[in-house]
Amino acid sequence: MSGFEQLGKIATNSGGLLQRTVSDLRTLQASTLLVPESLSTEKRTTNYRYLIALWLVGGAMIALVTWVGFELDLKPRVVVPIYLIVIVLLSLLDSFISSVIFSLMVAGCLDYFFFEPIFSFQMWDVQDWLTLIAFFFTSLAITGLVRRVRQFGEVQSQQARLLDLTHDAVFVKDVNNVVRYWNRGAEELYGWKRGEAAGKITHDLLKTVFPAPLIDIDQILSRTGRWEGELVHTTRTGERVTVESRWSLQRDAEGKPIGTLESNTDITERKRAETALRRMQETFLAEAQNLSHTGSFGWNVSSGEIFWSDQCYKILGYDPASKPSIQMVLDRVHPDDIAAVGRAVEHAAEEKQDYDFEHRLLMPDGLVKHLHVVAHLVKDERRGFQFMGAVMDVTERKAAYAALEQSEQQYRRLFDHMPISLWQVNVRGLLEMFKDVAGAGVVDFPAYLDAHPEFVPNAIEVMVVEEVNGITVKMFGAKDRRELLGPATHFWQARPDTIRRTLESRFRGETTYEEKTQVNTLDGRVIDVLFTATRTDVGVNLIALVDLTDLARAQEELQQIQAKFAHAARVSTLGELTASIAHEINQPLGAIGASADAGLRWLNRPAPDLDEVRSSLERMNADARRASEIIARIRSMAARRPPERVLVSIDDLISEVLQFLRHEAQSRRVTVSYHSAAAGPKVLADRTQLQQVVVNLVVNALQAIAQASAIDRKIAISTEAVDAATIRCTVENSGPGIKPEHLSRLFDSFFTTKEGGMGMGLSICRSIVEAHGGRIGADNNTIHGGARFWFELPATDAAQT
Repeated sequence: MSGFEQLGKIATNSGGLLQRTVSDLRTLQASTLLVPESLSTEKRTTNYRYLIALWLVGGAMIALVTWVGFELDLKPRVVVPIYLIVIVLLSLLDSFISSVIFSLMVAGCLDYFFFEPIFSFQMWDVQDWLTLIAFFFTSLAITGLVRRVRQFGEVQSQQARLLDLTHDAVFVKDVNNVVRYWNRGAEELYGWKRGEAAGKITHDLLKTVFPAPLIDIDQILSRTGRWEGELVHTTRTGERVTVESRWSLQRDAEGKPIGTLESNTDITERKRAETALRRMQETFLAEAQNLSHTGSFGWNVSSGEIFWSDQCYKILGYDPASKPSIQMVLDRVHPDDIAAVGRAVEHAAEEKQDYDFEHRLLMPDGLVKHLHVVAHLVKDERRGFQFMGAVMDVTERKAAYAALEQSEQQYRRLFDHMPISLWQVNVRGLLEMFKDVAGAGVVDFPAYLDAHPEFVPNAIEVMVVEEVNGITVKMFGAKDRRELLGPATHFWQARPDTIRRTLESRFRGETTYEEKTQVNTLDGRVIDVLFTATRTDVGVNLIALVDLTDLARAQEELQQIQAKFAHAARVSTLGELTASIAHEINQPLGAIGASADAGLRWLNRPAPDLDEVRSSLERMNADARRASEIIARIRSMAARRPPERVLVSIDDLISEVLQFLRHEAQSRRVTVSYHSAAAGPKVLADRTQLQQVVVNLVVNALQAIAQASAIDRKIAISTEAVDAATIRCTVENSGPGIKPEHLSRLFDSFFTTKEGGMGMGLSICRSIVEAHGGRIGADNNTIHGGARFWFELPATDAAQT
């Protein structure tokens, strides 16, 4: 028999086995693609003893087959498949090397015992070579395929065991959505065993509720290879569970889909918690919106769908049971604003952009409201463009702004309507003259004036009157204001020495100068006046003249002026503290926003922290109330009303002031301490006026410290009972202190040591304290190195009132 004939017979006998092996291998390859490819196979460890034993056993088996075949005179076509079976069995126990060794041993046995001539290795014979080569490679091919089949089986088994370790429900379905694999997590979640679920269509078995049509999900899966979303499944017991599902599409080597790996995480409890938290959040949000007069809304531009919060219904004056619409909004818009509102809404919808505007509402009862509307455009792939916004009722804020503007206008009108003569004088030319004097190195200014007598007349000439009030026109016998405007030469003919002393005061750096003097009127009279000049840094001086010929009337009117000035000073102080007020209000508002963001982050976590969210909402509520209390204190200070004396706790009043000025002190890096008397003293006083005194003293201390370079920046406030009938409040600071020459004039009107000051603050403090039967003073007797201000008031108690 030729070698080619033998090769054909061998191939014929082993072909069926080879085909079945290849078919099984391809099946395992396809099924393995349906599970993660990252899982690895454990490698078999070997040792020399194992190899020696294996080779001895293998050699014995080959020898046994050879002996039996030889004794029975079996033909090669019979003995070859037997040899192949033996080699396959032995190759399952070890590696490729053993397969090669056993194949060589069998090839030798075949050649020596079964191929002609027997008992001979005729290696030069071509037939022997072809036979050996054919058998050798056939056996290696078959054993190699068998080993791969074994390895794939081990991989699949290990993968299945690993997938059973996860708590998630994991199953594999083919392209027809038929279950091919079902892990232990799926058994525990859904209740069906692996054998029961296998072969079932997943969507029918689990009664799946999809967030979108299944065909759309399949398109996304086919296009991207992945899909994630939330599904609702029904378990064997009928319970509905919500799962977070992740699909991964598997393809074969040709890119054709062969199945899907689906992993589902049970989030039923989390969804219930989110729903409960959302309801709680809606409750707190509604309360916060009610406190801040703010409503929220949503408007889907594509569908026209509109959502209003309860507060939004309340602001617009509609029943919450009614369905909101754009027309309902327009029906409430003030007729004068409806065109502008329509244009703004139409523009925002067409241009797809945020909007922010204010308009008025005309309510059915005739009430006019002011609204601030702000909205942000959000793009949603499923719902299209929609606006998320807020509606704020700013009627009270508008009223407050209007009152403040009116107060400012009134403050400006004080110049025109004050019952004393007021002059606005342009002194820029005088400032140039002083620059020349300073440039000449003049130190002794009075001596310079003596040496240059022309300086005073020239100074009067360059001082130009720009504005006077109505009282000045009457006092100086003018027909109208224009007659008094221009150079001030005429008015100082009788007493030019007053101007000289005013110039000397300016040269010394004083901001205010006051004396009794005489001035010339346009109708030829010379009248006695109290002259007060206040210097500013903008080249304009304010001069006040009080006609002393009617002093009693002037004093009575002065009390009214003081009240107006006190109110104006409070408004001015509020203006100076705008940044602090804004900070005090923005601080709780910012805290509300931060708490809301924190709550959302805790809510959006895979495992929401309910306690943290609840804490965030409680902080939001507390901060909203704090903002309301701050606004109430500001309104109380800015209000103008007749004095009303009530029993006032000094400690409580000072604590409120310190809370009001807290940010101002922090921004200036000043430490404020307060030590109160143990008895908790009370006085019978107007609360607002007394509060103004403390505010002025603390603000003055802050401003004084700002002028010092000391590292230790402190303000110390204390109260004590001087005796049973007197309460003293002391404000000490670490500023530069008070110059000795200023102590006697510190509480005089229009006297100030501050740059750009009006000199009215301490004068008003003195008037208020004295009107309450007390006294006020200042000195430098403080351990902090600065100034000390104090005032004393009569003490009282509830029984005395």
